[in-house]
Amino acid sequence: MRHLIAPVYCAATARAFRRAVLPDLPDLLAIEAACFPTDQMTARQFRHAITKAKGVCLVALRDAVVVGYGQVATHARTPIGRLTSLAVHPDHRRFGVARALLTALEEAAQALGCDRVRLEVRRDNTAALALYLRSGYTPFGLYEDYYEDGMAALRLERRFPLRDTVPAIVPTCV
Repeated sequence: MRHLIAPVYCAATARAFRRAVLPDLPDLLAIEAACFPTDQMTARQFRHAITKAKGVCLVALRDAVVVGYGQVATHARTPIGRLTSLAVHPDHRRFGVARALLTALEEAAQALGCDRVRLEVRRDNTAALALYLRSGYTPFGLYEDYYEDGMAALRLERRFPLRDTVPAIVPTCV
């Protein structure tokens, strides 16, 4: 997939996606701190996601500035990808970045052999929940007391349509 090796541009919002690299760590940690009061990923976790984890960690760029990130983990023995995190800096929300980033992550998961993606989302995160439901995710479970502050997590899944081949990336303008 082209976005895994080179940025994909969307002129409507000056947006691009690429694989995260280690020099992105300060930006990723700043986004994490701005988006999540608890359960924040650490520099070590990001470093692992970028350099060693199976799957993909993408960053979203607007005008060459990292404004969001997302990661999907994969495992060799299952066709299920796991969206472990997706965040867009609050100053860059409401421009379609999260939706486009989610699409790029889903396409990456399909390219890596996944036939579906699962995730957990805070039950009180109405904005994220609305994004996922609009994007075709369906609830299939609940984890009580999942987050550090005791909040429950809804479990969601999106199955991808069966197809013979995974097409090259088509830039998404939202």
